[in-house]
Amino acid sequence: MNIQLSQNRLIIVKRNQITYISLSDIIFIERIRQKTLIHTDAQEITVYITLKEMMNILPDMFIRSHKSFIINVQNLRELNLFNRNTFEAYYKNRKTALVSKQVLRQSIYSTWKGGGG
Repeated sequence: MNIQLSQNRLIIVKRNQITYISLSDIIFIERIRQKTLIHTDAQEITVYITLKEMMNILPDMFIRSHKSFIINVQNLRELNLFNRNTFEAYYKNRKTALVSKQVLRQSIYSTWKGGGG
């Protein structure tokens, strides 16, 4: 398996398939056991790459929000307190990802301030 970034799209090359995903279509990326799931509105694509490796490929619109999640900040709709140290990130299709309070303070606030939002 090979994953590359080209012209604002992820290109995922598997043994007998090539998948193209626009970065703007990616809602979030989630690590579950040995699999990494790329969530879009239309589908979930399974890849076998760590979140750390994925972060080395992705541009700044993606933030490692939690040990199990990478979120696309541009598609984020709402954050709600989940527990003492974690927020739940909501997207337009009501899919959710987790965001640690520490990441929220360090990354997301500065991204929103810089973007005028």
